[in-house]
Amino acid sequence: MKTMLSLEPRALVLVQLSLKCLLLEELLGTCAGTHTLHYNLMALSLEGTRKFEFRAQGYIDNEPFLRYEGYRRRAELWGPRIKGKGGAEIWTRETEDMQEKEEQLRRMLTEVMTQKGQHGGIHTLQATFGCETQGSNTGGFWRLGYDGQDFLTFDQKSQMWKVSVPSTHSTKTFWERHGPSVDQVKTFLNDTCPDRLQRYSIYLGNQLMVTGPPMVTVSRRPYPVGRITLTCWAFNLYTPVATLTWLQDGRPVQQHSFGPGTILPSGNGTFQTWVSIWVLPGQEPHFTCRLRHRNKNIDVPAALGPQARNSGGATSSASALVASAFPAMLVFLACA
Repeated sequence: MKTMLSLEPRALVLVQLSLKCLLLEELLGTCAGTHTLHYNLMALSLEGTRKFEFRAQGYIDNEPFLRYEGYRRRAELWGPRIKGKGGAEIWTRETEDMQEKEEQLRRMLTEVMTQKGQHGGIHTLQATFGCETQGSNTGGFWRLGYDGQDFLTFDQKSQMWKVSVPSTHSTKTFWERHGPSVDQVKTFLNDTCPDRLQRYSIYLGNQLMVTGPPMVTVSRRPYPVGRITLTCWAFNLYTPVATLTWLQDGRPVQQHSFGPGTILPSGNGTFQTWVSIWVLPGQEPHFTCRLRHRNKNIDVPAALGPQARNSGGATSSASALVASAFPAMLVFLACA
């Protein structure tokens, strides 16, 4: 008689995540890093009426993939790099979940405004919840905020809702009665969310438009007097999460470096950024530009000249990338 191995739901999810690791590495960049699935929900009271608006977005590794508008009453696949309409089974389930949470947040917003004696004006109730995985470890979070200030957080250690503002105890009681139960929250954070993260990541890998790998290019010019300005551009970033750093003999250097300090939209659903540094003439061979994106490094030596390098190590002329720099440069100049 054979003995069957039985796994708890959460353990089964972790085993499945491990088995899918190699595939996720191709879709998300790596399986060793941290991956997240989170939702941002907002109920909004309208000035001079008793009506409310509701909207929600979903993100995988900070890449948008879902939106829900209260007036449409349905969830749909959405994002700057998303193509197609998505599977009906996924969006039916997401639509039902969002419709339920919409009613909960509308009711909660009305209660909070009543408790505060605010019978008009524009007010918001926000909910942020989701999970993250790193290897075989998972963690979850669920927070509520009113007018931009957190006031309720689910504590996974005590398995209880905790208030951030002492005066919100009565609001906490109302949420515990009319919001999701503690068991529902625990099940979502520990089981449902990690399972969705795994399945959505694989599914969305077939829905993302192929934009090619990230590209990095370096250039030099004699400015200011007695110095050389080295500039490093990173293009075709899939998400606005990346770091661009100059290395001197392999070590990060911040002195005399400058740039926008943020990731800029390119206007085609991808992102870009740049960083410059002043060096002495002849020091160029000691400097390398490093892009850190999706847990991968792309290094381009300053001595390489006006060449672009992608994550596969291939190089090409940087002139083809010049046009894509203009939208981000215009944004930077407009904000300066």
